[in-house]
Amino acid sequence: MISWLKSRPSVLFLTASDERLAAEEPRRFARVWVGLLVLSGLWGLVTIGLWELADSLFGQTGGIYVIPATVVSVAIVLGFYRRSAEALVNLLASPRPASRSLVAAMLVVLLVMCLAVLRADWYRSEVTLPYWVWWVRPESKIYRVLLLTPLWGAWAMLVLPQFFRPDTSDTPVTAALARGCGPLTTAILMGLLLGGSIGYFSYLPWTQLTISGAGILAAIGGGAILLRRKGRMDRDVLLAVNLLTQLVVLIAFLANRDLRFW
Repeated sequence: MISWLKSRPSVLFLTASDERLAAEEPRRFARVWVGLLVLSGLWGLVTIGLWELADSLFGQTGGIYVIPATVVSVAIVLGFYRRSAEALVNLLASPRPASRSLVAAMLVVLLVMCLAVLRADWYRSEVTLPYWVWWVRPESKIYRVLLLTPLWGAWAMLVLPQFFRPDTSDTPVTAALARGCGPLTTAILMGLLLGGSIGYFSYLPWTQLTISGAGILAAIGGGAILLRRKGRMDRDVLLAVNLLTQLVVLIAFLANRDLRFW
């Protein structure tokens, strides 16, 4: 079972080495976008489980979730998104390779700090969902963030190639992903993400729209900057923009969380 999972195109694209990926047939990745979205959703559920476990064992420290945030951050940067973290660090530090360790440390600290100050916000009032769909929206606002951010990261990997096409001969796997998920599919997925984000953050004021806006800007604008540093569109750029977009959406949520308008 584990071997079968590791051989799935979506898992390979996110976690495999360049050598392993180069040995694969590019046509296997024509519909990899479906697997990327499914995996991202499942990863959101995994992080919720890790958070819940760490919270039940250790709880809060000084009013913040130090241990749960650390556990989830370690799982992200050393587990499922290890290659994404490596790609982002390498691209951010590309003008000065010697600064990689510093950039990596800053990235981890930023992630832990952002996650640690999340709040469940049980008391915030919002529209009540019908009983037959209540399960799609977790009560804890923390869990909503953990579910949505990986999906925004996955979408970022799909939208960037719509603006900057990869070279078929140079990066065949990335080119196959770009061909398999066209502009219409990407736009529909963006609409679904926007709808999900608006529904999840409906307890926030209208400025919560900037959360989705920040995700779109990070995916396209941030991706363009990473692409310029790399010099070409390849998997490293897509992996890096995935994690970058997740961080930006998380920060945008924190910026909107305590806004009030009377």
